[in-house]
Amino acid sequence: MPKRRWARLIVRAGGLLLTQPEKTSDLVAASYDRIAAGYDDAWTNHTRGLSLAMLDELAPPHSAKCLDLTCGTGFITSQLARRTGGEATGADASAGMIAEARRKHGTLCRFVHDDALHFLRRQRASSFDVVTCGWGLGYTQPMRVLREIARVLRPGGRVGIIDNSLFSLAGVLWASFQTFAEQPRALRHAMRVRFLPHSLALAAMMRLAGLGVRRRADGAKTYHVPTGQAALDRLTATGAAAGFEFAVFDEYRDAVFARFAEIMDARRTADGVPVTHRYLQAVGGKK
Repeated sequence: MPKRRWARLIVRAGGLLLTQPEKTSDLVAASYDRIAAGYDDAWTNHTRGLSLAMLDELAPPHSAKCLDLTCGTGFITSQLARRTGGEATGADASAGMIAEARRKHGTLCRFVHDDALHFLRRQRASSFDVVTCGWGLGYTQPMRVLREIARVLRPGGRVGIIDNSLFSLAGVLWASFQTFAEQPRALRHAMRVRFLPHSLALAAMMRLAGLGVRRRADGAKTYHVPTGQAALDRLTATGAAAGFEFAVFDEYRDAVFARFAEIMDARRTADGVPVTHRYLQAVGGKK
């Protein structure tokens, strides 16, 4: 097995975090631009039941004016429009995702290419009845986004959030760390993401932002793929590895990806290579 230089990796990652300009949001958006056409098959269909269960709990009222942040290809946005019969707007930082959302749901919803926080700050106070954020809060600035959600919600308005947790892909993250520990100099960019560890943390932040919490939950969902390479392909297609393709220098890309696939393949069981997404969610509102 190749030697792993953990100290060098820590120094390398720490140096990048301290000195490198913030690029994570741009890299994540670029990743989602690339996968937009196949995103629903790779991810939306996998999490459809979880998103629908969150909306069932949210129970958006008839004729509600709705906002769906980090809307992706517009699945939750379109569900809000169908369930309420009201106006539904989706906002996402990925131009590719917004183009796909408009293609699929443009006759039913309005879609805006914009960062979630920036879009919220341009809205009037008490202007929405319902705000959702599905599978993207960790790519934003969560506390600031939650405060803005509280500001733009009308009294009695409802909010529903579902997202991957900080530990969503623990096995995948460990494989990534092992890969880069073998070649620390291959690391080009250290991603800055803000996924939360547990629904308790999400609920606490919502309350600090001035939002009530009616229900919170945590869970996990696993799929299996036949090989480590298939795992890498699926992680890329779902956006779970968003930005990963830009985290490595071009000259190391093939070797790093191949080694990552090997490490993932070593986790294969009789069912295949397991990939587990851990998620958190909370539903509440504004008094």
